[in-house]
Amino acid sequence: MATLTPGRSGSHLRPRSLLRVAADDLSRLARIGAVLRRNGFGRFAVGAGLSEDAGPSAEIDSATEPTDAARRFRAVLEELGPTFVKVGQILSTRPDVLPSAFIAELSELQDNAPAVPFDAIRDALEAGLGRPMDAAFASVEPTPVASASMAQTHRATLHSGEQVIIKVQRPGIAETMRADLDLMHLFARLLEATIAEMDLYAPADIVRALDDALSGELDFYHEADNLDAFAEAFEGDPEFLVPKRFPDLSSRTVLTMELVNGRKISALAPGSDEAHTYASKLVEAFYRMIFDHGVFHGDPHPGNLIVADDARLAFIDFGLVGFVSANQRERLVTLILSVLTGDVDGIARVLLRMGRPVGHVSMQEFKAEVSSIRDRYLRRNLRNIDLAAFVQECLDAAQRHRIRVATDYSVLVKAAVTLEGVVRTLAPDLDLAALIEPYQRRLVAAQYGQERVMRLLAGSALHVGSFLRDVPDQVEQVLMDVEAGRFQIRVVSDDTRALATELNRQATRLFLALSCAACVVATPLFLANEPVWLWGRVPLLTTLSALTAASLAFWGLAWHVVGGRARDFRLRLGPVMRLLRRPR
Repeated sequence: MATLTPGRSGSHLRPRSLLRVAADDLSRLARIGAVLRRNGFGRFAVGAGLSEDAGPSAEIDSATEPTDAARRFRAVLEELGPTFVKVGQILSTRPDVLPSAFIAELSELQDNAPAVPFDAIRDALEAGLGRPMDAAFASVEPTPVASASMAQTHRATLHSGEQVIIKVQRPGIAETMRADLDLMHLFARLLEATIAEMDLYAPADIVRALDDALSGELDFYHEADNLDAFAEAFEGDPEFLVPKRFPDLSSRTVLTMELVNGRKISALAPGSDEAHTYASKLVEAFYRMIFDHGVFHGDPHPGNLIVADDARLAFIDFGLVGFVSANQRERLVTLILSVLTGDVDGIARVLLRMGRPVGHVSMQEFKAEVSSIRDRYLRRNLRNIDLAAFVQECLDAAQRHRIRVATDYSVLVKAAVTLEGVVRTLAPDLDLAALIEPYQRRLVAAQYGQERVMRLLAGSALHVGSFLRDVPDQVEQVLMDVEAGRFQIRVVSDDTRALATELNRQATRLFLALSCAACVVATPLFLANEPVWLWGRVPLLTTLSALTAASLAFWGLAWHVVGGRARDFRLRLGPVMRLLRRPR
């Protein structure tokens, strides 16, 4: 769930080798280092080898306010350009990775860019569609409706007279983003090799997810598929509108959609009857998206929600869409019901199943922390609960107990928090408890209804029947293997494996020591009977023997000091991060 569907042509951002990255992007690395220095991240730039000095600006350290560090981080992304802006926007959907101050700051990133001249847009449009612009459209307005880092949109009119919106990819943007993504892959590997806590955050996995997401956004077939999925889900619905697309006027770099006439939802007067009506419609839409259709809008901010002229609630911009499988829906239902009923054990178990433990997890301590969080937030009236803070604290607790929350749920968390903000803005006095009560009853009916219980019982009966049918055959096979002498018991022990590894290591050390001793003994013997002299002064075999002895001695000593525990020498950022994330 919460993943991006691949375009028909697949990812067209082909990765380059690290050698080519190093050769082609040295100037880009230098610029990144300069931007980091200007915004207070000079020590990070020096540590990563991007700069020789930290620069004159105030440095980020353990005394820096989280909001100030987040503001500077946002400034870095904005200055580095479109790829990093898009990365920041995607990271704003990852409250499991970044602190709440960073999430709030990155959520404000505006993906604006200077407009591309219309002549260049015309060329890109015609190249994408494979025909002249005048043959495809009756007219296209030269002034763009919006200009973002990846694409530019224009109003147009078809030869049939229908009004449409054309989204055209900016020329050269794919190559620029490929180069930046290659650098991010390199940085992620460096972080994992040098910082111990990166085992929990898995930066290489995050960069791979960013790569997939950006590749998907650059392939407009991806957004077209999302549009089709939503159009199918809400086909003929009198309450909700999804703009149709025009397949004959779309390609990998061009997307033509129906123009939705109406007002942005933010234009409604907060607290008015109309605002209350559309707040309720929005909650209903997302309930149906997640629990009925299994596909939901990943970025429901006010700019993507329109009150159409026919009074329907319209959704636009389907570049980020989440998908929820049946198993994930079941976990979400269980989590919601556990939260509402106060079942702390249920909350902890579901959170654990929604992630992956990295190391030992003390369930007793984890449950105690979940209970504390629930008591702080859910003993209040649901009308006043801060959903964003509640979700963030649950994710923070998972991190502290070394549970890596699955990235599949990240877009859903972001969408839910954004949705809550829109609903509260539209209807500040809305009784959230009364609003969600009907949905709570529907979830209970769906989870424990007679039809579902019978289906589960039937499935369990089939599994039991299959097991009982297979047992006699498996027992007979075991007896045959015993009778034929083919039955073997293999014992695998971690201690045995560790012993074998240690014996191999000690044997290698002994070999190095004996080789070093042999070279030490051979050195004076060679000197006494040196057959080869360089320039009449340098004894060749004697010198080689002495250098070999010294090299082996140094290598053996270094290995003894490190002891194969190189990972123990990685930097630890935990103390600094705890200071940066002081209690509010």
